[in-house]
Amino acid sequence: MSSDTPPLTGAIGTSIAKERPIDADTQIGRAREADAPVAQATTPRNPVDKALKALDLLLQVAAVILLGMVTFSVSWQVIARYVTSVSTPWTVELASISFVWLAMFAIALGVRRGRHMVLDIWEYIRGGRWLTVLIDTVAALIVAGVLLALVWFGFEALGPAFRRTMPGLGISYGFLALAVPVGSIFALIFAIEAWWRVQRAKPDEDPLAFPVIFQPADTVIIKGEI
Repeated sequence: MSSDTPPLTGAIGTSIAKERPIDADTQIGRAREADAPVAQATTPRNPVDKALKALDLLLQVAAVILLGMVTFSVSWQVIARYVTSVSTPWTVELASISFVWLAMFAIALGVRRGRHMVLDIWEYIRGGRWLTVLIDTVAALIVAGVLLALVWFGFEALGPAFRRTMPGLGISYGFLALAVPVGSIFALIFAIEAWWRVQRAKPDEDPLAFPVIFQPADTVIIKGEI
């Protein structure tokens, strides 16, 4: 190139500069900057959030174990009946206990994620932010009232339940009845948290998008709506 040739400047020079390869350190730095808001949004920032996250994870693990116990007991009952011709009454009792505890834990987890049936008709009514807050608060109060009733009457039913014994497992029926008040307490805690998060959420934000174990990150969950 001769000395009379003008240097590459302006739009052409800018485009050439942009197409130059970026080193690995710069790429890693930009990736971390892009992921920073997501990590900050999903990471608990106070002891209450950390405790609720730990409780959520504990219930998920317990639910998986209980589901495995239900599957095992029912499968063993079928094998014992049609293969070995041996009566196994304990399998029915174990499946019943596991299923009830599994259902109560799943209710609590569903309340925290807003996975139960909801009415979205209020989203199309023009009444301002106050109407949405009012409807969400009334719905939360109804849910909390039902859960409190389950806790109250659930503990009242424990006395007679613990005086009965399962013939197969040889344990008290109270361990079966205990699932109702305990699961309702967990659901009540998560219902209060869900209401608080919904009230403080931004218009385009899902405040109840909590992770689920054994679920791929790119899986889209559509919440139940009527």
